[in-house]
Amino acid sequence: MIQMVNGLIRFALIWAISWFLTPYVNRFLDRLAMRVPKNSFIEELLLELSSRYSETLIRAFGETLGELAFGSKR
Repeated sequence: MIQMVNGLIRFALIWAISWFLTPYVNRFLDRLAMRVPKNSFIEELLLELSSRYSETLIRAFGETLGELAFGSKR
């Protein structure tokens, strides 16, 4: 029973962090992309990170926090 509750809390923590922080990370990366030279590799990299990977980065951060707070899933 306790494992189930810990799993639900872990899921809620990951979901909440992803949902709340992703727009801020996207906006931050978009602003950085606006400051670099146009049509450069760095601009494309930042825009790609903004559009695809920021949610993944935030989710990984949330999973890490969940592991630290509630221990290993195993």
